[in-house]
Amino acid sequence: MYQRKTQLKNDCSIEKTLNVISGKWKPVILSILFETNARLRDIQREVPEASKRALTQQLSEMIDDGLIQKKDFDEFPKKTEYSITSLGTQLSPVFKALSKFGDEL
Repeated sequence: MYQRKTQLKNDCSIEKTLNVISGKWKPVILSILFETNARLRDIQREVPEASKRALTQQLSEMIDDGLIQKKDFDEFPKKTEYSITSLGTQLSPVFKALSKFGDEL
């Protein structure tokens, strides 16, 4: 797993925010989860160029950061679903602003 070579500056809120949302697939995963809860295969369908391993790693990091949660259902075959947490929901306006900015480029 990737490890930062330099420590985050504790006094820089922007750097801390960018650290938890940066990653090759994190923005698209979050965009999907802002719309609906999703299983890994649903996310893979939306991002076919991403490997299962890469998506799983990014999902795991976002769970550790408290942005999303994972729910395992007690059924066969096993079902796991990802959803946004209340902390992750706070990023929605940020993503809307980034999207609007990107549309204007």
